[in-house]
Amino acid sequence: MKSLTTIQKTFRVFQVLTKIAMILSFVWAGVAVLGVACGMVWQNGGMVIGANCELFYSMTETDGLREMIYVLLADTVFALTDGILLAGALRYFKAEQADGTPFTYHGAVQIRKLGIRTIVLPLVANIVAAVLYAVSRVPEIARGDWGSEWGISMGIVLILASLIFQYGADLEEKVK
Repeated sequence: MKSLTTIQKTFRVFQVLTKIAMILSFVWAGVAVLGVACGMVWQNGGMVIGANCELFYSMTETDGLREMIYVLLADTVFALTDGILLAGALRYFKAEQADGTPFTYHGAVQIRKLGIRTIVLPLVANIVAAVLYAVSRVPEIARGDWGSEWGISMGIVLILASLIFQYGADLEEKVK
């Protein structure tokens, strides 16, 4: 039972780290949306109190307001995607802590769904960003490098982990 205690403590640490990362992802999405709003105001000749558009230009490496708006829209999509995936992971960690073991059928299903989402959502986000970049003609240097290779690999690992957790649930059910 010592190993189960270690697993529970480790999952608790990951739960806290996941919550922090999720919050930061949603904060980044909010900041990006704020940047989009400021860019739209500036583009229409308005003023934003206390905000300098040159600062936003330097943060996005773009040549104009239109490009900046589209880069920040793409960043919003990526940040929301990360936040959604992290919210799913947080949901799993909370359920695992409540169950007291990762070896449950419900937990295995949650991990499998998270693995599928980890593969699909970044691909969708990259497609949306590619469309935004194509529409706005954002130069290559201004585009973020949000590769989906990591998501595909992590998704496969999560799906494999779900199979292991399901097998563990089968073994625990045999013991009962």
